[in-house]
Amino acid sequence: MIFTVPWIPLVVGTIISMALGAMWYSNVLFAKPWMKEAGVTMEEINASSDQMGKVYAFTALGALATAYVVGFLMVNLKIMTLGNAVIFALLLWIGTNVPPMIKNWGFENRTIKLGIINHGYDLAIYLIVAILYTFFI
Repeated sequence: MIFTVPWIPLVVGTIISMALGAMWYSNVLFAKPWMKEAGVTMEEINASSDQMGKVYAFTALGALATAYVVGFLMVNLKIMTLGNAVIFALLLWIGTNVPPMIKNWGFENRTIKLGIINHGYDLAIYLIVAILYTFFI
């Protein structure tokens, strides 16, 4: 088994993940519907601003982990074409994000809309990172 992955898509994928996350949860895209569905107010977000450094650091580590795992799987499964990368990303998302989305809806009374916003971001990242890796594998 190969544990190394190409470093360029790893780093670029992590950066894109952070940038897309900033846009995804901003007023540009989904901030208002996300806050409504999550039951979060702007006042609560502003009140927790002293924790944001830690939140962003852990989010960056999560983005790095995601980019690494996608690359690791693609390298070891020998996924090298754009079409296969897209199918892989979709299957990875279905297997790792759809079950928690259903669980959150069924057992935690969270809305499907919130699940689609949150897990839609994950799908976008899986697709972007998988496509990036096809140029380096």
